[in-house]
Amino acid sequence: MKSRWLSGASVLVTLLTLASAATAQTVDELIAKNLEAKGGAEKLHAVQTVKQSSSLSMQGTEGLITVYGKRPNLLRQEVTVGGRTVINGFDGVTPWIVNPLVRGGDRPIAVTGPQAQLIREQSNFDGSPLLNYKALGYRVELMGEETINERKVYHLRLLDKTSHVQHCYLDAETALETKLVSDNETGSLSQEFSDYRVVEGIKVPFMIRTFFNGVPQSTITVTKVEFNVALDDGMFKMPK
Repeated sequence: MKSRWLSGASVLVTLLTLASAATAQTVDELIAKNLEAKGGAEKLHAVQTVKQSSSLSMQGTEGLITVYGKRPNLLRQEVTVGGRTVINGFDGVTPWIVNPLVRGGDRPIAVTGPQAQLIREQSNFDGSPLLNYKALGYRVELMGEETINERKVYHLRLLDKTSHVQHCYLDAETALETKLVSDNETGSLSQEFSDYRVVEGIKVPFMIRTFFNGVPQSTITVTKVEFNVALDDGMFKMPK
């Protein structure tokens, strides 16, 4: 009886190991399809800088937004509304903001808390960590199939080194990101991506809708994307 029980346990362990391997393989296959759909890992890695110009509609207010990014994680965003420009940036260490829309906001300040976490996430040069998720220390789990806007998607759950959770949804037909959700103590921020277009062989979403706790916040309509433009590292540092 004892040897039969051990044999059964051995079979169970084998089956669990195979199931785990199959799940990991499925995740890697989905990510491989996603990278291929966006233009291929080689082309994505070849992009070192990006400048993206867009129009912004935010709760009845219209504006312009320009985003500058540089590998590995440098970020600068300039949002102009009503003739005033809000700037936030990340130099790889310190998230910061200059916000003249609030009293005393003309002075640059370092950002802390959930807003700092959000800036750090947005600073990921490739938009989502799928391209280099293993090197970045992420663990990715396939949560199953779901439906968003009447389209089937694959739900991937991503955990970083600090166990912070993000949810990435890949369109089952195109393999492209259709939604990215980030949870923190203040709530849930989600971005929906659509209107993908090819720019220098790479597919880029030209429509990005943002929601906070399910409430619409903004719509970004991209007008121009430029890759490998000259960007000085100094523009990402907090002004003195």
